[in-house]
Amino acid sequence: MEKNKNNIVNLQEKLAEAEKKARLKDLTQTSYSSEEISDIQRSLLDLMQEITGEKHFIGKEKDIFAGEPFNQTMHRNLDLLNQINYLTQAEESFLFKIQAYLEFKSNVIICREDKFKKKRKNVIEDDFELPKAATVSDIAEIIGKSRKNTSLIMNSLKEKEILLNPEGAGQVTENGRSVSPRTWIVNPYIMICAPRKNEVKLDKLTMRLFQHSLKKLKDQNGKKVNLPVRFF
Repeated sequence: MEKNKNNIVNLQEKLAEAEKKARLKDLTQTSYSSEEISDIQRSLLDLMQEITGEKHFIGKEKDIFAGEPFNQTMHRNLDLLNQINYLTQAEESFLFKIQAYLEFKSNVIICREDKFKKKRKNVIEDDFELPKAATVSDIAEIIGKSRKNTSLIMNSLKEKEILLNPEGAGQVTENGRSVSPRTWIVNPYIMICAPRKNEVKLDKLTMRLFQHSLKKLKDQNGKKVNLPVRFF
């Protein structure tokens, strides 16, 4: 008799567990609106407070990549450039090294100290400081090459429409000379430092500067080829 009671209790426990798993499965497979999800969360929090007598909150696990800067390479475009031997080894090495110093949403090459400067909390708008665009000398120091060699590589990449350096207004001092300020920008058709979920969130000026770039590419036989991906 006692054995039958134990069997009934065990069966009830197993049925309750099976029902619990079935409900959980339904919950995970059902699509809910944001409003329904909020209602469910409030109900759970109210239940927890009723059980424990303490207030609780629902938190999300922090994304390990949150706040970590990164770039995205246009794989199919880069593959095409590889197929037609468009870049030299020195140019490829330059682009690999410099990608860590692109400004978010503009693709401007900026100085290392500005790229990795920690953001201060509760900074008011008047305290905004524009990141310094890297000069050829700055870039040479970043990649560990002489200024002369760096300048040669960058000018070659400019001719190939991988880099641009539009001239700004006014004058700045560089290497003891007064020169027009120039900003070096990497072509986003090759690599992009900006969010790309559902739409390209890149600075419009950058897009206008490169909109018509890389339209005269040719393979080793002189045949015209087109970039596989153009997103603006």
